Amino acid sequence: MDILFISKYILVIALIIMMLASLRASAYKSTSMGLLGSSVIVNAFAVALLVGGDLYNLAFYRDISLALIFFGFVGTIAFAVTVGGEDK
Repeated sequence: MDILFISKYILVIALIIMMLASLRASAYKSTSMGLLGSSVIVNAFAVALLVGGDLYNLAFYRDISLALIFFGFVGTIAFAVTVGGEDK
């Protein structure tokens, strides 16, 4: 087996552990921690999709992960503007 092939599986395992840790962080009472945790989960899932698409030669995974990252960013900005209120 190639070392790059093994490292991709190790990266996916590390991303799963990171998702579990961000679930724990998003369980706190503040809204910002929930937003941060969900953003980390979406980004980790998008990277896992990129790696999985590279492992199994599936090109449409790249499009899905790009959409997840873009809409996650747009949703975060929209939520921050809504919760932030007016500038004084």
